[in-house]
Amino acid sequence: MPGMRLRWSEHEARKPYARPFGVTFIDDDGQACGSLAVSGPDLLYLHQFRAAVLALGGELFDDPALRQSEDPQRAWLDRMAELLPPAGGVDIAPRSSFDHELGRTFAFEVRAAGVQLATVDAAQLLEYQEFQAALAHQSGLLFRAPQVEDIADQISRQAAWLGVLRERLARPGADEAMSEKWPWR
Repeated sequence: MPGMRLRWSEHEARKPYARPFGVTFIDDDGQACGSLAVSGPDLLYLHQFRAAVLALGGELFDDPALRQSEDPQRAWLDRMAELLPPAGGVDIAPRSSFDHELGRTFAFEVRAAGVQLATVDAAQLLEYQEFQAALAHQSGLLFRAPQVEDIADQISRQAAWLGVLRERLARPGADEAMSEKWPWR
């Protein structure tokens, strides 16, 4: 059965337009039959992975096991879970900075066990798969929320992700919060 090996480079992850994941393809005999480097989103989104393999290697990536799955994207994430260490439980905290054009803006630090894993922007944070891909890109870890992935309907899935965020996302500190009490949580 053909397979893959992954290698993540912390040094590469910090560069603009980085491709921190080295993917080595393994044939049925256990021999390497090609490799390429991809970004976090290119690795975690099956369609983007196929496009990256085609663009960077000139080969079509079409795995029969994924083709036979009811949910090929989820089957792909299951495979990635075998190759990437889990992120585990994460906490997310807003951190402000000053932008000369926009004024004060917030980015979001993602931490696990007190260690900073990544920094994501608001758009990445609000979309489960974007968050997952950004975290993988910056940390080499795979975050999964089964309570989100188990839902097929996009609107219900988004609502489930917002529920996860309500539990994990801290409010801004008292000196930066818009109000002491925020009723839209």
